[in-house]
Amino acid sequence: MFLKKEKPKFEVRPLYSIREELELIREFCWQPKLEAGKIYTEEEIDVVEKRLNFKLPQPLRELYLVLGDYMCDKKDTWFCRPEELHWSGKYLLVTAMERTNRGWGIYGKDPYLSVYNWQRSGVNSYGEEKDEKPKSEVVRKSAYNQYFSKACFYWDIFIIQHVLDKVLWDWWKLHKTRMTEEMSPFYIGCLLPRPAEEIRKVRKRMEEWLIPISLKSELIRVELYGKNMGPEDYIVYAYTDPEKTLLILSFSAQEKYGMITKEPVPYSFAEQVEEKTGMLFWSWNGQGRERTEEKEKEMQAAGLF
Repeated sequence: MFLKKEKPKFEVRPLYSIREELELIREFCWQPKLEAGKIYTEEEIDVVEKRLNFKLPQPLRELYLVLGDYMCDKKDTWFCRPEELHWSGKYLLVTAMERTNRGWGIYGKDPYLSVYNWQRSGVNSYGEEKDEKPKSEVVRKSAYNQYFSKACFYWDIFIIQHVLDKVLWDWWKLHKTRMTEEMSPFYIGCLLPRPAEEIRKVRKRMEEWLIPISLKSELIRVELYGKNMGPEDYIVYAYTDPEKTLLILSFSAQEKYGMITKEPVPYSFAEQVEEKTGMLFWSWNGQGRERTEEKEKEMQAAGLF
């Protein structure tokens, strides 16, 4: 049996609307992929809810209304298309991809509509059915552990962070198709220092110019754990500039940031960002690589890693 749920250690709040954040992120998605998919309408979502006899969490509705099929790529473990949403016993499967036997879903009787990690028995790791009839069930301790983590309790947090991961992953794989010897739409930041006091300095300098993509801090903060870490120690998942011309995303276990621009820019643009934030950036066309490596060697010698 699953462990009994307990009261969350944090204050339970209503789900946020994340439409404004999704519309900002949409501008930095890989546009050919975005344009190749379907964007859903309120009326189409209403039809799905009527079929399911269930009101979807508002952040999930907004995901379909703003990004649509962009986040429903069958080749990765992302979200089901609205027409694919279905009940498996007591669970509404929200990610149920072809190449996996695990995903995320909603327990129909949970008043909070919180996030559950589920698995399908009778299905192999590639999502292929075996002899017995597949059955969905919550992963052991999932219903317990989510009550002690905001990131696994709220669909607004879960969706925003998965969308940002998807955007960054696309640019990591595809940015070379728009990169030349002089221009690039994607730059990789210098490694971040490890000591808590140094992380605070970095974040303070960055926020003298950069703006978190949301005023709802819970959506985009990644708490840091370790020696001398406290509530004030965290990484902001995503920033933009005052003109909203760039997106800076954390990645690689929050050890560094990457910068995405709407159009390819010369390295001089990255240098302008460096002047305002104190960060160093390099591009896979070679620009800035040596400077960044030298900086990281200096940080290593100073014991900052």
